[in-house]
Amino acid sequence: MSKEENSKNHEENIKKDVLENVKSKVLEEVEKEVKNTIVACTKEYKEEIKNELLEDVNNEFMDRVDNEEQQILRSKNSAIFKRNVLIIALFAALVYFGYCLFDARYFDFMKSECERNGNCETNPVTKDEQSENSSEIQEPVKDKKWYIENYGYLLDSVKLSLNADNVSAYYLYSGDKEISEMKSSVLLNLAYHQVSSKNIKTNSVSISVEGSVLKEAFEKLFGSVTYYNPTNFTYNCLNFKYNKEKDRFTADNNKCPSITNKILEEIDDMYEDGNVLYMITNATIYNASDGAFYTFDNLYEPILTNVSENDLSVNARKLNRYQYQFKKVEDTYYLNSIIKLK
Repeated sequence: MSKEENSKNHEENIKKDVLENVKSKVLEEVEKEVKNTIVACTKEYKEEIKNELLEDVNNEFMDRVDNEEQQILRSKNSAIFKRNVLIIALFAALVYFGYCLFDARYFDFMKSECERNGNCETNPVTKDEQSENSSEIQEPVKDKKWYIENYGYLLDSVKLSLNADNVSAYYLYSGDKEISEMKSSVLLNLAYHQVSSKNIKTNSVSISVEGSVLKEAFEKLFGSVTYYNPTNFTYNCLNFKYNKEKDRFTADNNKCPSITNKILEEIDDMYEDGNVLYMITNATIYNASDGAFYTFDNLYEPILTNVSENDLSVNARKLNRYQYQFKKVEDTYYLNSIIKLK
């Protein structure tokens, strides 16, 4: 082979090597470019996908929030509506029951007395209305209990304050007695029992009461002074003497000794007939030392023994029984007579 051929072949080999190198570099550049492009595109697509996903999630979340808000609003509106309906119903019920109470005159206690009675000057009531209102007021049941509660105090006004160990103390219980028939000393004893303590002058030596004071008490008890006769009288162990010049009753201030006998009396019944009030009582003499009851018919032989003061009621049938009559004058009762029933 000639030099020219060798040289030619050598050049061709060089060209092939250059081409291979160029080709290799070109491929590397192309591959690198493609790779960069793919990476760039991938990042771009990734960001787009990420944004789209975030937007979708955000839209979905907002839709759910809107739905929840709508449900809450609907629930709240429903609760408010139910509450308003309940309030209206309760108010209507209150108005209805208020009307019922008003119609039943429940609120009459809030009115003044004249409004309840219908006699206020600013609102005159006709006779028909007044009679109608008075018929609605229930009269109290005037039975035994009612009379004892309201007039039981009258028994105290007719109890003689005398020494029960003295036979003269049983004067009122010995038989029937009209006021006109009673001793003046007994009437003065009953009147003195009504005198206020502030009108009785007391010192270490004497006790006195003015005649005018005792006379006034006499009139309040008996309704008049027709049978008033100032004279000496006894009250417990005090012996009052009357001084006509001074018009005064005076007694020595003595300390009363304890007594053996005691008069017991209690109300058994009370009733009214016309202008007379009747008081029925059971009475006895109680001897504390013997524990015995005596009647006023026999002061020496006991009717019952082994008894106490509290046994009066259960043994009433065996004891004395009296009827007090009080005459009514202008709504005030005055003692008129005492009748022994048994």
